[in-house]
Amino acid sequence: MLTLITSPNPILKTPAVDWDFSQLNDAAWVEKEMIEIMKKSNGRGLAANQVGLLKRVFIIQLEGHPTPTAMFNPVVKFSSEVTEKGEEGCLSFPDLWLNIERPVALDAEYLDNTGKKCTISLVGIDARCFLHELDHLNGVCFTDKMSPLKLALAIKKQKKRKRNG
Repeated sequence: MLTLITSPNPILKTPAVDWDFSQLNDAAWVEKEMIEIMKKSNGRGLAANQVGLLKRVFIIQLEGHPTPTAMFNPVVKFSSEVTEKGEEGCLSFPDLWLNIERPVALDAEYLDNTGKKCTISLVGIDARCFLHELDHLNGVCFTDKMSPLKLALAIKKQKKRKRNG
């Protein structure tokens, strides 16, 4: 059974390896488990390292899609030069909200849970979510994308929110 891992667990900073469909036959089970954890935690995305699995797969809830999408071995093929700052949270960093600069659009390839190649174009919150989860697979947390001072201020706000509950 998979469970949500929170910071400061070192697995969150460990790059994941490709999902090998010839050796791993539990893709549908992993997808189902990760979707369950993401939904139970009220998330919009969840990367495998956040549940202790160092494989390149994440789940995201795309705008207008009735069910979350599992993306195995995702790769960005194009990202826009236009970027914008936007607020992000992370299930592995409860109640921490950071303004992160990201491209506003991207094209990507990934494999579904049967190993079939898929392509997708994403904009706005979907592109942001994809890149956030892809960072996880590369061992990068959203806290790594801020200056130490801005991160310290955000953590101070997080602690205040927890106290005021």
